[in-house]
Amino acid sequence: MQTRVCASAVFALAGSASAQDFFPSLAAAGLTVRESDQVEARFRADTTNWNTRLAFDGAPTPSDTTANTGNGRANYENQTFGFDLSYTTGTATFDLTITRPDTTTSTISLPAPDIDQLNTLLLSTSGSRGAVSLTGFEFSGGSFFVDAFPSVDTAPGGPTFVESFLYFGDAANLTAFDWSLTGDVSFGAFTRSNPSEGTKLNLRLIDTIPAPGTTALLAAGGLLAARRRR
Repeated sequence: MQTRVCASAVFALAGSASAQDFFPSLAAAGLTVRESDQVEARFRADTTNWNTRLAFDGAPTPSDTTANTGNGRANYENQTFGFDLSYTTGTATFDLTITRPDTTTSTISLPAPDIDQLNTLLLSTSGSRGAVSLTGFEFSGGSFFVDAFPSVDTAPGGPTFVESFLYFGDAANLTAFDWSLTGDVSFGAFTRSNPSEGTKLNLRLIDTIPAPGTTALLAAGGLLAARRRR
């Protein structure tokens, strides 16, 4: 059986937010980064350059794994794409698959055999140059099942950046079992012909720990997450 985690339970792990709330930072929820290890997956509606990226940090470098999913404004504006970020223990590899509106797919992979521990998934959107909307979230793997997230929709009229996260617990390790995070991302009309970094979905895996004085609150929230999927 899996532990089924609803949005309110997940975010109770980091405070008392409801399913419609979001945390603008880990610090606001009483979590701090414990290790430097991280993995980032990014999908952006760029019309002339790379559109998907997998890397070990948040700053793009020439050594990152990147790929185009298609050039041209018409390929992204008012279109919906499927995404699947997954991890396979047998190969210690992260895969990011994007499904285009015509149902064709593209996948990029990042071997990560030296990652020690990852227990938090940060999810954010940027909509400063075009609306971004996420739907159909589902995380499944190990003992966890999550099928609801707070809204992280953004748009040029604001908010232009929204971040939320899943904290799986201090002892959890997302490189210890196979898992997959899936959903759909929709882009609206663009304010520029090449929206680039202003319109994107960003998924970042990091390792965090409760800040001093928040452990009891986190533990209390954890009790709400012990709902079983049958």
